[in-house]
Formats: sequence, structure tokens, C-alpha cells
Amino acid sequence: MPVDILMATYNGGKYLRNQLLSLQQQTHEEWILWVRDDGSTDNTMDILLRFAESDSRIKIVENSNRQRLGPGMNFLGLTKYSNADYVIFCDQDDIWFEKKLEILVDFAEKNFNADIPCLVYCDAYGYSDAEGIITINSISRYHANSLREFMFFNAGYQGCSTLFNRRLCMMAAEYRANYYFLHDDVVALLAHSFGRVYFLPKKLMLYRQHESKVTQNINVDLRSYLRRIISREPYVLSARHYKEKDSFYIAYKDDLNDDARQLFEAYFIFPEKTLLGRILLIIRYGFSIGGSKLKLLYKTIVRRPIG
Repeated sequence: MPVDILMATYNGGKYLRNQLLSLQQQTHEEWILWVRDDGSTDNTMDILLRFAESDSRIKIVENSNRQRLGPGMNFLGLTKYSNADYVIFCDQDDIWFEKKLEILVDFAEKNFNADIPCLVYCDAYGYSDAEGIITINSISRYHANSLREFMFFNAGYQGCSTLFNRRLCMMAAEYRANYYFLHDDVVALLAHSFGRVYFLPKKLMLYRQHESKVTQNINVDLRSYLRRIISREPYVLSARHYKEKDSFYIAYKDDLNDDARQLFEAYFIFPEKTLLGRILLIIRYGFSIGGSKLKLLYKTIVRRPIG
């Protein structure tokens, strides 16, 4: 079963070889890697060219004017090149275990419906670049079984952990909203709004943690957790993700069912409500964070509504 792997690179020469080698070691060998560099100033392109010369499965998307798109636009733009049954995002700095594609494709074959957008995401170990060891036993902390449980996520799922079907890839390639933050936000929002999302609780890669990472590193120790609650993110809704969902709703309102429209409209008035109003809204519409209503209520009580 063919798989298209989509990789966006930018100054990743320090880590890129190991990631490419881990792709070449996959037990599922029927894949094509579509990679676009975002104007790197290090040796990233040299590495890509050398690998592409010896492996015809590696396809470099030309960026002759060295245009910088940023990770979200770079990744999402690559969906236009895919025509495989399954698609997976790939960061430049992780290391995939050799059965990652095999296991995810097998799950998709058994569970996906080709007529609706479907997505499965796996777990991973957090790998410390500085120490060279595994420091985090799981990167997947919140799991939503429905749009109602996903709406208050201030992110999507880790893009490098997700595999999705052709239907979802086509929707991402034709994404109509005027604003979005990251590619993984887009595919998760589309899948929860129009299709199905699955979690496969298997750790299938090393998710590298380092200072130059585009997305925020994951910390799960007690001290970091308490610091995060108290100071780092003193709001319930991230303003940029609120704007992202607003832009999505404007573009796709007419395609949503009545229940989904009600959830979006309730979400949008959340910041305007009093504290009591926000609590009653959560209870009325059954909102939660990955199934935990208590967690969402606690955040609502101790944090400002949006920031």
C-alpha cells in the first residue's frame, strides 16, 4: 500500500541524516518522500541531494527562489503533491522506529473509511538531544473522541505522529480558510469536524527535544507542570487558535452539520461570558479537554478566558 511522506526542512542538517536513514529502514518500503526546503542556510540541501541521488523514492520539491513559507504553509503545501492512499507528515529531526509505517498503515487498512477524512496518530518517546537519552515516556497527553472533546485544544496532534487518508489529504490540499497556524491543527480540525480520529497507543518514534525546535518542547515533570499552570499559559483559549477556528468556521460553516455548528458558535462566545456563564456553557454543551470536563472547568476558574 503506497504512502506519501511529507517533510518540510529548514536548517536541519544536524539531525536530518538520522531521520532519512530511519525512513530508509522502514519495513513498509512502498513510500515516496516529498520534501521541500524552506531556504536553509546550512548543509540541509546538500544532504537531501545526496540522499535523493541514491534513493529514487526521495523527491525534492524545487524552491529556486528560496522562499520562506514557515512550517505550517510548507507542510500543508506539500499535500498538493500527494496522490497516495495514505499520507504522513515527517519532521526533519526525529527518528522513526522501523515498523512505524507498517503498524500505522495496517491500522488504517483495518479501520479507515475511504469516503470520509480519517486520521490516526501514535505515541512516541521524548528524546533529549542534549543528553542523548529518552527523557519522556509519552508525548500524547490528551485524546479527543469527538469535536466536543477537541474544541478547547490549543493545538492539533503532533503532525509527525499522524497518518491520514487520501480524502483528508485532498481536503487539506484545498483548505479554504484564510488563516491557520500549523498544518497539524488543520488536519486534526478537518478530521474531527467531518470524519474520524483514532489514537494508536504505541510509541513508534523518538520525538527529539532541542533548543531550536519549531514547536514547543514537551515537559512532564512536576516542576514544569506546576510552572505551566501558574505562569506560562494563564489563559483557557490561545488567541491564535481561536482565530484559526473562527477562520475555519467562516469557510466551512455551510458544510458542517447542525450539532457541529452549535459547538462552534458556543465556543466563540466563551470569552465574552462571565465566569459563571463560561462554567454553565461548558456544562450545557458538554465541552471537555480530551474527555476531562474537570480539567476544563479548573482552567476556566483559574485562568482568563483568552490570551
